[in-house]
Amino acid sequence: MNEKEFVESFKKPPVEFRAKPFWAWNGRLDKEELFRQIEIMKEMGFGGFFMHSRTGLQTEYLGEEWFDLINECADKASGQGLEAWIYDEDRWPSGIAGGLVTQEERFRAKFIEMRMAAPGEYVECGENTLAVFSCEMEGNTFKKLKKVEQAEASDGENLLIFSIVYSDSKDVYNGYTYLDTMNFDAVEQFLELTHHQYAEKCGKRIGTSIRGVFTDEPHRGAMFSSFSEGSENRIPYTDQLFSVFKEECGYDLKQQLPYLFLREEGTFSKAALDYIEVCQKLFLKNFARPIQKWCSDNHMIFTGHVLHEDSLSAQTVMQGSLMRFYEYMDYPGIDILTEKNECWWVVKQAVSVARQLDKPFVLSELYGGTGWQMTLENYKQVGDWQALFGVNLRCPHLSWYTMQGEAKRDYPASIFYQSAWYREYEKLETYFARIGMFTSQGKNECSLLVLNPIESVWGYSRSGAFLGLEAADSRIQYLEKRYQEVFGILVSGHVEFDYGEESILEKHGKVENGLIYVGKCCYQKVLIAGMDTIRMKTLDLLEEFREQGGSVIFAGERPKYVDGILSEHVEEVAQRCVTVKFSKDQILQSCRNETEIVLEGEGAGEILCRISSDEDARYMMLLNSNRNQAHRDIKISFGAENTVELWNARDGEIRTILEDNEQSGTLTVQFAPGEEKLYRISKRTKELPDLFTYSLSEENVLVLDFVEAEIGGNRFEGEVLKTDRKIRNYLGLSIRGGEMLQPWYIQKYERQQYEKRWDIELKYTFHIRKLPSRLYLAFEDVEHVSDMRVNGSRIQYNTENYWIDRCFSRVEIPYGSLKEGENEIKICSRYGIENGLEAVYLLGEFGVYNFSDKGKWELSQLPRYLKAGDVTYQGLPFYSGSIRYDLPEMEGAYQIQDIKFAGSCVKIIGDSTEVLFAPPYMSEMNQPRNLEVVLTRRNTFGPLHCSRKRLPAYGPEVFLMDQEEWQDEYSLIGQGLLEKPRIRRMNGQK
Repeated sequence: MNEKEFVESFKKPPVEFRAKPFWAWNGRLDKEELFRQIEIMKEMGFGGFFMHSRTGLQTEYLGEEWFDLINECADKASGQGLEAWIYDEDRWPSGIAGGLVTQEERFRAKFIEMRMAAPGEYVECGENTLAVFSCEMEGNTFKKLKKVEQAEASDGENLLIFSIVYSDSKDVYNGYTYLDTMNFDAVEQFLELTHHQYAEKCGKRIGTSIRGVFTDEPHRGAMFSSFSEGSENRIPYTDQLFSVFKEECGYDLKQQLPYLFLREEGTFSKAALDYIEVCQKLFLKNFARPIQKWCSDNHMIFTGHVLHEDSLSAQTVMQGSLMRFYEYMDYPGIDILTEKNECWWVVKQAVSVARQLDKPFVLSELYGGTGWQMTLENYKQVGDWQALFGVNLRCPHLSWYTMQGEAKRDYPASIFYQSAWYREYEKLETYFARIGMFTSQGKNECSLLVLNPIESVWGYSRSGAFLGLEAADSRIQYLEKRYQEVFGILVSGHVEFDYGEESILEKHGKVENGLIYVGKCCYQKVLIAGMDTIRMKTLDLLEEFREQGGSVIFAGERPKYVDGILSEHVEEVAQRCVTVKFSKDQILQSCRNETEIVLEGEGAGEILCRISSDEDARYMMLLNSNRNQAHRDIKISFGAENTVELWNARDGEIRTILEDNEQSGTLTVQFAPGEEKLYRISKRTKELPDLFTYSLSEENVLVLDFVEAEIGGNRFEGEVLKTDRKIRNYLGLSIRGGEMLQPWYIQKYERQQYEKRWDIELKYTFHIRKLPSRLYLAFEDVEHVSDMRVNGSRIQYNTENYWIDRCFSRVEIPYGSLKEGENEIKICSRYGIENGLEAVYLLGEFGVYNFSDKGKWELSQLPRYLKAGDVTYQGLPFYSGSIRYDLPEMEGAYQIQDIKFAGSCVKIIGDSTEVLFAPPYMSEMNQPRNLEVVLTRRNTFGPLHCSRKRLPAYGPEVFLMDQEEWQDEYSLIGQGLLEKPRIRRMNGQK
């Protein structure tokens, strides 16, 4: 958007940046009352709502009246300029259609349960028994394990009985159970009864006035935890588990069950790692992907959140890795319950995936369970840190339809008309919409990737490893502590970073030009800390990254396991990387990129910071994370020659506080408790991109100046001019050069010598890696050519077309005659004293790159972009036309200075064109669009083999230097835009 639209949108934020609360449908629904409440939502500053069945609902869920009201409210919202969204369950967790799906037993959640029988105790086994083992117990582990058929152990032995059990029926599931979310058929039934019903009943509203769907707290079942129908001695099960496990992992999980459940504290298990990975894949394949596909097919936005986010342990117990689920959501979401929840890393995980996979919004379900005592300041404080870390779609929890009966105790307070402050709430909502809109500008400034250590926790999972959703195992507790310490060090040190989930890295990671990419994001550094296991494919990618100049940093202990197997390989890799102690100073020193914001003063570490940038400005949000203490005299260094504006999210006012003529670029700022500040730093010096789109004024060139010649039964080869001299010496002809006989003289006085001709066959070879769409050949002396072939195919060469000079005939080489690999041009001609061997030239839209053999070149695609630097290394070694570099869009007047180029001159093209041919290379231009470097012909016509690139004088002799100064390798001079120029915005028009 342009400047005017941006300012107006900040003052009056659009609905997409306004919150959409959970609208709790929790009583007997009435259309007129629903309409009244929609109008109140607009009055409160909301941008829409999620229609959400809650405790107390009397209107039949998924009944005819339900769908009628959904449609009526969607239409009403559309008329009010609001967004209507649906919620996919009766209460939560999503997956059972209010219990309708799990009325069928085969769709119910199941577990593998371990029971232990004491010596001599008889245990009844049934059809659900998977395996029975006998052993001698020693603490939390065992010895003398053997598989047995009977259900009674020998003296002194315990029995381990592993059985399939179903989840218990509960009222919260309307008398049934939760879903087997790893079962494709079960999920399909859920979709049939819910999503397909919405598609049928809501018709054209789906994907239009009904924007999307919220899925709430789905999970694959609790593992080794009593949380959510689980048990310390249970793990989730689905009918495909053992067969998929064997296919994925290559061994029998049944035989490993004792080792999965029973281990000493702090003992790592590959079986545990593999088990959670297989469950994760089944859950994503059979739950996440079908919902994603339905949403995509119906043009619906898929959002919501999954269970449970707050720690690595919580994620492991209920899901595996939440970051992997976010990949399948259009708007990844989280749930931040209660007022004092400061699990900041939860937002960072979701925002990392959103940035990497190009998802524009991150949702947070927030304020749940905060109580009636909450003030607007409290709501602001809970929302501020989430907004700073990247949440830009808020889902306040809850806005009650009614307070009748049990509804009034449903995680109060109601953020709605029941609260005395609801008429004033619009100020707070507009405040957050402004922040969301402001912080969504540009791209987050982030050059550090931190590997997510979740899989290390998986390997320590066992019976007794968790207490509810918290870690009980000492090694897991250590990993949790390290994880939070790394986060705190980087955040307090104002180092921006993203998390890298290894599975996402494997699917979407690559290394190019010394950067490691994860989807759309690229990073200069990778930090590995607090991990015990790492994937081999991650290590391979990191090695490639390091070899291209990337910085790989190991802080503290290195992982001891690779893919869950004890290995020394990580230590070997670490020796070639940056290794630091696990300390705040060393981590910050190694991870910073020197572009971070500089904050100084007592308490500066408590000032949280987020910066994004586009071509014109940086957008900074600062927040005092201490709600109780002010921080005075915080010095902020914005950089000299910038204009700094304070954008007030509370009232929409924008004012300049630091002009560009203030050279220090430093402000001293006061922060009240919990106070936020938004700054836009307008760059007077505009930063150009690292990669430019471009256009060429002429076709690219490959010079072919090495030849094999056959004449009179003799073969000669080498550089064309040297070969020509060999032939002339062989034939007894005078050599060509600056002092040779004039052709007219030979014609008149040495007619017999002039008319003598020899048949000669010339062969030029070249390599193709990627076939160009069209290829042309330029050559001389067309009147003496008798035949021309490429790879044996005859070429029509009678043409009026020429290249650069009329002496160079230009003919097209038929596409079908070309091939990948080595190609051969043969030219048959009549050789005589008046003519001689010359280079030929390939022309077309191709790039030219150095081949592995010395002196060889190959054709491939033209580079998509050019970077500032010598273009002879970027596919244009012999090119000699002009190169037009595209500049980013710039409105207004700019001064372009410090233009460093290699060529004949440079042109600046905007609302006019200026040619610069002598210092100072500087231009002032309105709306500059292009910078064009006009090259010289030196790299096309040479001299190409003189060891000295620059000579005091150039004559015929320099093209055939003596042996000391001759080289077969090409001696090319730099060409193109060598460095990015400085571009500074000017006031007004030029």
